[in-house]
Amino acid sequence: MTEPVRVLLLEMPQLLRGLLEHAVQAHGDCELVRDTRRTFAMAVEPALAPDIVILGLTAEEDTSLVPALFARWPQAQVMTVMQAGDDAAVYELRPRRRSLGQMSPQEVVDALCDSVRRERDVAP
Repeated sequence: MTEPVRVLLLEMPQLLRGLLEHAVQAHGDCELVRDTRRTFAMAVEPALAPDIVILGLTAEEDTSLVPALFARWPQAQVMTVMQAGDDAAVYELRPRRRSLGQMSPQEVVDALCDSVRRERDVAP
């Protein structure tokens, strides 16, 4: 059995927290990382680092905590949600590593070009 995806919820109103907790618990492959406090500055360090941190924002441009979250948990993905629950964004640190195994020079070039194409297709 694979290890569940660990999700930490930070700085959000109780109603939004409850909705997200229910969604995480209903997903068979996720588990909540329990945080006994409600703010990032006072957050209890979980025994296992979260894979995803969902951060509540009061204003869309208020992303000042995102770098601090990556400093604490560099492997995590950070998702921000508006506290009204009507907008979301995902942040990832780069670079990331993907093992490709043994490859010929042609396969190396093909893999690099494919990677660039995928990134360009996703870019806004």
